[in-house]
Amino acid sequence: MRTAALYALLFAGTAAAAEVYRWVDEDGEVHYSESLPPDYQDKGHDVLNTQGMVLEEGQKLTPEPPPKVTVEEEPQELPRDASGLPRPKAQYSEAEMQQRMDNFLMLRYESEQEILDAMNVEIKQLNYDRRLLEGSRAGAEKAFRDHIKLAADRQRAGLEVEPATVREINRNRAELAEVEAALDGLRQREDAIRADFDKQLERYRYLVETWNDDATGR
Repeated sequence: MRTAALYALLFAGTAAAAEVYRWVDEDGEVHYSESLPPDYQDKGHDVLNTQGMVLEEGQKLTPEPPPKVTVEEEPQELPRDASGLPRPKAQYSEAEMQQRMDNFLMLRYESEQEILDAMNVEIKQLNYDRRLLEGSRAGAEKAFRDHIKLAADRQRAGLEVEPATVREINRNRAELAEVEAALDGLRQREDAIRADFDKQLERYRYLVETWNDDATGR
């Protein structure tokens, strides 16, 4: 209804139409009327003609509505877990965290050889798991070959392959796929272990050299 009233005021076709005042109230809302409120005579306002143009120079312009102040919200952290609790804020800066990790590294190892020994311990455990998987793979491969041979013998004899044999062949094939996937996971795990210990060894060497330089005053 306000828009319709505005159009009627601004675009009336009669020459005798009254001037239109545009003014802003204390809440920043723009109003159009044929006359100004009594207490708005000396306040900022526009005088418009029937085409909506400012009538003449020198009229006081309506002050711009006060800008809306938007408060940027801090980004919400993702839930820490399924409980929906927020993640705790970091207690240490990156530099402090690095310092703590360096201290732990130097306390944990007394030489480069100890780092290599710790890496070898983890790799030996992987090798133990690998041997178990390779044994499972050998057993699955033998069972697979036996069932394939059984199916082939029946076909050569002009007999249908029994459904149980087909199920065993499929089971053996699935077992082999699982074992291969597990072995591939061990290979990736070993690569990750070696990469992690390589980083520790590189950092250890850097710290030893740096501390030696500080001790000698170089």
